[in-house]
Amino acid sequence: MRDWKKNMEILCDPLCRQVQIACHRGKFSSSVMENTALAFRTAVGQGADMVEMDLARTKDGRIVGHHDDTMIRLFRNPGRIGDYTLEELKNMELYNYLGEPCVQSIETFDEILDGLRDRTILVLDKCWDCWDEVLKLLEREKMTGQAVFKFYIEDEAAWQWAARHENCLFIPMLGDTGYLGRVAELAEKTRVPALEILPERETDAVFQEETILWLRERGIKTWCNSLSLSKNLVYGAGYDDLKSLRFGGEAGWGRLIRQGVDIIQTDWPYELWRYLEEGDSL
Repeated sequence: MRDWKKNMEILCDPLCRQVQIACHRGKFSSSVMENTALAFRTAVGQGADMVEMDLARTKDGRIVGHHDDTMIRLFRNPGRIGDYTLEELKNMELYNYLGEPCVQSIETFDEILDGLRDRTILVLDKCWDCWDEVLKLLEREKMTGQAVFKFYIEDEAAWQWAARHENCLFIPMLGDTGYLGRVAELAEKTRVPALEILPERETDAVFQEETILWLRERGIKTWCNSLSLSKNLVYGAGYDDLKSLRFGGEAGWGRLIRQGVDIIQTDWPYELWRYLEEGDSL
């Protein structure tokens, strides 16, 4: 596996066509919980070049690893992370993917940072409502250089924040090519090594070659999800992890790569890594 600095060089080199692997919330299952240092380290060990994570603010202002708007799925609690202090959350039962109480508890961003120092690129997804606090923690730990911030390009408040922080890296998310002009404007003000496209159908404008070529002409790489989370959620124009695992990498991941995708976000980092290294051998 490459070290994180080499992976960052690849990410920020617009001429490098090395496909990179981003792992969605880390590699988690059973009692290894999503958005924890253990899940992220496991993902790196399975070939991920970067790990995507979600963060939330507690009632007492601490930043923790958590994705959902509510706590129903992982805590069986209808409340929100912001309704409770860190101590209260640490004392709550966290349920694993078998529906059983987990050995792990929710982790703070401090704990996650401690576990990932000099290990991998941190892609910060759902945390745009607490970017100031997140950045302070990164700066305190001298880990800003390991981080990339993601946000929806149409979020004007996030766009303005990104434009003011030219020393940070940003990967905006885009589903409507009508916002490409805003991507170009942002790239003139701060560092935008890649753009995440959000195609549901092969015919979507964001998935067309001209869109990806437009980005390349401006030194911006293309990130695309291959997640297969639900029959109701379509990622990567349907060229997803499930298709890749069922029919071979060429049917899913390979199609994204042939379209010009540079970074694939997956729940199956080892299988994608093996496909990139060896071709279809599942």
